[in-house]
Amino acid sequence: MPQGNGIRRSKDLQARFRKFLILTNERKKMSTKTLRKRISLVAVTVVTAGLISAVSAPVANANIAAGTPTSQADYTADTFNVAVIPSTTGAAIATTGASTAQKSLGLIYKDASSTTAQTATMLSTGALALYTKAATIVSFVASGGSFSGALVPTGASTNNPTIRSDLKGILTNGTATDIAVVWTPGAVGTYTLSAYKGDGAGTVPSSTLGYARGTLVGQITVTVTTSSVAGAYASTYSVCNMTRTAGQAATGADTSGSTSINNGLTGYMVYTLADAFGTTLSAGLPVVATATGGVVLDIASNASSAVTNTDVDTATSGTVSIAQAVANAPVTTTITLTYNGTVVCTETLTIRGEVASLKVTPIRTQANVSANQITSEPLNSLSGGTFTVDTFDAAGNKVIPLQAGGSVAATTQFATVASTVDSVVTALTFGTVATGTASTDTTGLWPLSSTQGYSTCASNKAGTNSKLKITFQNPSGSIITSPEFSQKCGGLPSTYTASWDKASYAQGEIAKLTVSFKDTAGNQAASLTTGTTATVTAPMMTLVGSIEASKRLDINGNIVHTYSVGTTGTFTEGTYNSLVDYPTYTAVLASVQTVPYKVTTGVTTVSNADVLKSIVALIASINKQIQALQKLILQRR
Repeated sequence: MPQGNGIRRSKDLQARFRKFLILTNERKKMSTKTLRKRISLVAVTVVTAGLISAVSAPVANANIAAGTPTSQADYTADTFNVAVIPSTTGAAIATTGASTAQKSLGLIYKDASSTTAQTATMLSTGALALYTKAATIVSFVASGGSFSGALVPTGASTNNPTIRSDLKGILTNGTATDIAVVWTPGAVGTYTLSAYKGDGAGTVPSSTLGYARGTLVGQITVTVTTSSVAGAYASTYSVCNMTRTAGQAATGADTSGSTSINNGLTGYMVYTLADAFGTTLSAGLPVVATATGGVVLDIASNASSAVTNTDVDTATSGTVSIAQAVANAPVTTTITLTYNGTVVCTETLTIRGEVASLKVTPIRTQANVSANQITSEPLNSLSGGTFTVDTFDAAGNKVIPLQAGGSVAATTQFATVASTVDSVVTALTFGTVATGTASTDTTGLWPLSSTQGYSTCASNKAGTNSKLKITFQNPSGSIITSPEFSQKCGGLPSTYTASWDKASYAQGEIAKLTVSFKDTAGNQAASLTTGTTATVTAPMMTLVGSIEASKRLDINGNIVHTYSVGTTGTFTEGTYNSLVDYPTYTAVLASVQTVPYKVTTGVTTVSNADVLKSIVALIASINKQIQALQKLILQRR
């Protein structure tokens, strides 16, 4: 093939490829434009149908359609008021006298504000009565629609407002006090109504400037819609949620802990059904509540029917009550609420059962002496207890131990299995009973969700009883027995040893120094506070936190101090000795502990001797391979 033909074909392919890219980009642009147009078309259609509401407040805010108001905002200077009292004459009323005489027609929603960020929703067939108190020249201006019937109080006829020829503005001419006017939209859409007053510096509303002049004192965004969506269910403004208390207003947010409640209590689903404007729907169509699992439910306005897991009512605002079908049995249920066949919401509720199992956790070693000269903690009164008890229902839910009536259990409902105590641990008692299922209390120290227990040690007896058991009696009369658990007894701290958790540390690591205490007999010490501040010298180590005299020994008689390795100051590799001194104890029987350790940078270095040794080994290996190759060549000859 001639070279020129190849070049021409190559250029032709390049040109076609560039054209393909251009067409592809044009299609992308067209697709983007088309998508934007479609979005705009949908938005316009929705607005025209009245589905987009300017309502910015939830159902709980002032909603004039939720009732029949008998009063409204009074005439006040520098405000722009909308009459929320509905007219029953078929026309809006703007009149003189009391503010309650002003009445609007077809007003669906009006927020609670009265300044420059007001919102309102109305029917296209309606009209609004607008009013204010004027101390100087004022004007009202509308982006559309028309004003009519502007009035001032009787006796001030010389100051009657004038209306623009296009009916989109009104203007007072001086000293009028109270102004009232009717505004009619005439068509579906979104309108802005504004009120201006003189600014006190010579600038006043003026007909020559379209009436919009001076200081803006009020503004209302009005959404005008057809009647087709008013009174129709809208999921956006319909709310439901779980709550612990009947009669609460629905907010759409479950109250704290309401989706899991104690044995024997009743759960509540509260709901309010509304249209697209936040207006509560009229009763009449079926509202159905159903629940799964072993529960019975009832819509509050039909309280006699709490015998099944389904109930029907027509109330569009109310409460669904949910209770266990079987007393003391744990259950998790899903409650579904529908309105005229449409699912409004689905909620899950767990009702915990009575206590079915106990978990006992040993947390401290009790003191076996009658006095403690270091910590002043007497025999068998270790602060906070020596074990905790967690209670669970048959489904494994953590529960609060309860007594009849639902209040927190009494300590007398807990008991020791008498046959399990011995000559070391002679008794068990119970302190604060759990009041919740939270992991910790406000101090973060002792669990609110756990009942505190105390062990009693025989005087000067050290050791462990690992066969202990306790019981709990439910209000129903059932008695639950715990598995076996251990409790330890020990004397006062007297001597100690110390050790690091590793023999060697790299720079940047975390090191743990454990100090283990013994009593005068050499037994593990009780979980008392040390009563003295230790001095620990540890080169290349930095203490994390502090060493306090109030630090308490753990269940094994230990205190653990944490250090970071080589993170501050100059770091030098090497082997060091740490010194651990608890002065109160070393002044009597204990000795200052010397604990060696090694620190490194963690970087492996290679000496010249190691390099030379590797080179010699490599040469020897090469020589062996050469010799093997020579031998193979000679054999082939």
